[in-house]
Amino acid sequence: MDYYEEICNDALSIRGFSEYRCNDYHLECIPVDELYFIVSPKDVVVAKARDADDHIQWLMEHEFFQEAMVCAMKNDGKDLKRHNVQDISRAYLTYLLDGESFDEAARLCVKILGRNKQRWEEEVYKFARIHQLKAIAPYLPRGDLRLDPAIYEMVLNEFLHSDYEGFRQLVKEWPSDIYHIPTVINVVIDRLCAEPDNSTLLNALGELYTREASYDKALAIYLRLKHEGVFELIHKHSLFHSITDKIEMLVDFDRERAVKLLLENVDKIPIDLVVKQLETRPDLQHAYLDRLFIKDPHRGQQYHGLQVRLYARYEPTKLLSFLRSSSYYPLQRALEECQQKKLIPETVFLLGRIGNTKEALALITRELRDVDQAIEFCKEHDEKELWEDLVSQSLDKPDFITVLLHNIGTHVDPIILIRRIKEGMRIPQLRDSLVKIIQDYNLQIALREGCKRILVKDCYQLLHRLAKTQCKAVRVEHQICQSCCNKLIVNGNALLMKCTLCTFPAEHLPHTAYPKSSSSLWWGL
Repeated sequence: MDYYEEICNDALSIRGFSEYRCNDYHLECIPVDELYFIVSPKDVVVAKARDADDHIQWLMEHEFFQEAMVCAMKNDGKDLKRHNVQDISRAYLTYLLDGESFDEAARLCVKILGRNKQRWEEEVYKFARIHQLKAIAPYLPRGDLRLDPAIYEMVLNEFLHSDYEGFRQLVKEWPSDIYHIPTVINVVIDRLCAEPDNSTLLNALGELYTREASYDKALAIYLRLKHEGVFELIHKHSLFHSITDKIEMLVDFDRERAVKLLLENVDKIPIDLVVKQLETRPDLQHAYLDRLFIKDPHRGQQYHGLQVRLYARYEPTKLLSFLRSSSYYPLQRALEECQQKKLIPETVFLLGRIGNTKEALALITRELRDVDQAIEFCKEHDEKELWEDLVSQSLDKPDFITVLLHNIGTHVDPIILIRRIKEGMRIPQLRDSLVKIIQDYNLQIALREGCKRILVKDCYQLLHRLAKTQCKAVRVEHQICQSCCNKLIVNGNALLMKCTLCTFPAEHLPHTAYPKSSSSLWWGL
């Protein structure tokens, strides 16, 4: 052969080959069995076609385990005599563990162990011996197939001693029925003895208590941690009885949601209880009572006196509105509180409410220096003496006089104010003010004349209607006198009566005194 291609070659080690010549070797074969023999003086080398077992053996020897498994899975392993998928996978798993490829080994378990509980537990213990339970934890079966509870507890314990966050995550993700919750709780409590303020462990313990249906204990932990799930836990399991001694913690954690919860469940958590629980936190007390007043101004009225003090301290801008809306607070105490806090508008309102309008007006003009408010105050109370006081207090204030000239024409005779103005005082816009006074006066005269005409017309119409009504006849039939109890009509002839007849709008028909002439008869209304 002048041309050939060498595919592969192998060096055969034969005993005494250095002493042999070419003629010492012979090639024989058995074609039926595809066997080939190389015969030497001392050795016989057998060559045969490579089968699937040989190929897998070679792949495993060269650490190509994935290819070996793929090859073994072809035809479901029917062509294999010396190997099987289970043995190959075990060898592959051992190879990965020896090579510290723990994550890859854990993923392989899902593929090769399937639903075989015994093999799963065997492999988990292998991971445990090398302290690599954390690697296999995400892949442990927890659906229809369940391992022994001790397996899961062993994994949780591994995380508890090395990874608190991982432990909390497993507690949250794993079903609670695959391990004994009390056992895990006891271990966590022991751990917390050394780290009592560890929030991750407390979170995990709260989750465990929830899974165990110990909701009171879970609620206490969540409140301590200010966990977002505390309100959901209360609603879901109706834990209103459990928060009666934890109201302050709850409101301090999330004021908006806590107050809403308390107001929606007043029948379960009484107002008196909430107010008492929040005595040491007046800011929280105010937040609760404020929302309660907005929802129902009459509910919690016994605390309106307290609310005056709370509004004055925390939200003075809302106090005046509250004072106007409520009538359940003690006026004197409220006045003292506002005076102490120097809340002038509120003090003015309360002085007006208790009848001390003069002092209230003095505060408006002296402290607030608001002539518009002073005018509105006088209009509201509409007292002649109050208007006179306003005029007196405005005489040394030109800007006040200008506003008064523009606005009091319908309430006070402007001449009184004009006459009391000091000579030589410069008053802004005096001319415009006087023109407006005259216009207002003319308007009032026109209105009075119009009203007078309407009144005269109405009187004339009513008088005419009255006269017309009185001129109408009155029908008298089958009536009895209320005085003498005799019939007024006898045989249809009124002339037979021996008395005078008077009729009234209520249809009472008494006789008048008996006249001398029996023929005398008088009709009237």
